[in-house]
Formats: sequence, structure tokens, C-alpha cells
Amino acid sequence: MKKTVAPSLIAIALAAAGVSVGAQANDWYLGAGAGYADYEDIDRNNSGLDNDSEAVSLFGGYNFNQYFGTELGFTNFGGDADTRALNLSAIGRLPLGESFSLFGEVGALGWDTDVANGDEGVSPLAGLGVAYRASDLVDVQLRYRRVEDMGDEGRNGFETDVNNVMLELVLHPNRRVAPAPVPAPVAPQPEPEVTYETRTVTADGSIYFAFDSSSLAPEARATLDEVARFSEQNPDYQVELAGYADRLGSAEYNRKLSERRAMAAKEYLVQRGVAAENIQTAWYGEELAQGVSEEERQRDRRVDAKAQASVQVEIIE
Repeated sequence: MKKTVAPSLIAIALAAAGVSVGAQANDWYLGAGAGYADYEDIDRNNSGLDNDSEAVSLFGGYNFNQYFGTELGFTNFGGDADTRALNLSAIGRLPLGESFSLFGEVGALGWDTDVANGDEGVSPLAGLGVAYRASDLVDVQLRYRRVEDMGDEGRNGFETDVNNVMLELVLHPNRRVAPAPVPAPVAPQPEPEVTYETRTVTADGSIYFAFDSSSLAPEARATLDEVARFSEQNPDYQVELAGYADRLGSAEYNRKLSERRAMAAKEYLVQRGVAAENIQTAWYGEELAQGVSEEERQRDRRVDAKAQASVQVEIIE
């Protein structure tokens, strides 16, 4: 390797290591790998050289955080290429949950080959990989690298682009899962004194009828549905229904008409599940009618519905 190449790469690596001293993660690692190297165009000049071989590597690095790190490594490319290389790379990581992550790298590779007259130089490299975290200590990685223009045809008889696939074992001596913080003990607080008070809750509504009718309109049924829901939610309930009529017609007829109206409302509530024994009905005919105009008389043609229940309410002191 050229004398100016190796010292420069080592100096950059040492500088990166110096920066890492203050990193909070302190996740440095060592690794080794074995795999395959494809010398893409090594035989283009009919040199007779093999276009593939085994490859082995040793490397170490530092993760500044879970997304970024730096790595210094040594690779021996076997076969007819017979090349040793030292690389320095920047590593970017993308976590995919607790166990898996993707990573990519870009960097420079200084190489030294003994083929023919021998040669040395620097080539760019880029790579992609996937890592599996087997434990706090151990990762298993699969990495692909691409190295451009390794070798020199004029001096050592070949110049090739390298496709390198490695299976790697990586050790992280300082990597640990941070223990969950232990909460400070909390002094027991005295239980608040709770008392109960009985209160009455109500649901009120009026339903209206057409002239001389005791048929329930859709709006009347909707109001009675609210009364039925109140009864379902409050077991200790009572419902009061009071029927009325306007002044048109005889007093006796209007009294019977108001009765039919109250009973129609009761029958509908019973159909909705309200207990008949919890419903009280009354009818007043035209006794309380006040309407003079048609609009006012319409308000006299009604049944007033009132549901009430007793509930226990907590009073915290």
C-alpha cells in the first residue's frame, strides 16, 4: 500500500475514535466476516485470472447513536487478485424494531496487491446490509459491498470492480439495555372520607296530540323513549303521566279524551319495558286548559310525563 495511503486512513480513524470518546452510547464493536468476492471484469484482457474467490475480513467500529457510526476494517481478497485492503467507512443505520436493522456505508478502500509487479491505491466503496441482534453482546450481519476500480492494468495486469458478500459476527462489549428506572417510593396518602347522600333525579317532557286524537305521533314516541331510557338507567324510579284536553267539546268528553291520551302513553311505555306498577296516571280533561287561539289550544292537547328516581351520590370530604 502507498506510504501516504495507510497513514492517512489510520489518522482519520483515530480522529473518529477521538470524537467517539464523548458519545453517550459508548457502543464500540469488533467483528469478523467470511464470504465471496466477484471480480466483475478481471479477465477482460484475457489474463486467465479467476473471476471469483473467497474473502475474509476483520473490522472494528463505533456507533455514535442508533443511527450513525464509523468503521475501520481489513479485508483479504483471495484467489488470483491476492489483495489486502484497509477501509474506513461512515455507517448509517435504520432500526426495524428491537432485533433487526438495515445499514448502509460509504467510504474509501486502500488496497495493496502482489499480482505481477504489484500495485497499491485507493478506491471508493459503498455497501448495504442487514443486522440481527441476537443478544446485547452479539449481532449477526449480512453485508454487500461494491468496490470500484481495484488494481491497475498497466502495473499488475488487472483492474476490476468488486462485488463482495460477507456473513459477519459482531461483538458489542459495552452495549447493554438500560435498566428501567426504579420509581421513588411514594408515601401512602390517607384515604379520603366518603359519605353518601340520597338525591332525586328527574326526566320531564310533554307529548302533544292532534285535535280529538289519542294517537301517538313520532315526536311523542321519541319523548317517551327518553323516559323509558331513564327508567332503564335508574332502577328505583316512578313515572307520572297526566292527560289534558282543550275546551272544545263537552267537559265529560274532554275528560275521557285526556284519559285515553294518558293511557296511550302508559301502554307505549309498558311496551318499552317500563313496569306498569311504577307508572301513575291521571287525567284532567279541560280543567287546566288556557288556550283561546288554535295555537294555544294545541298546547292544551297533551300528556305531561315526569320520571324521577332516588340515587346515592358520593360526597368526598
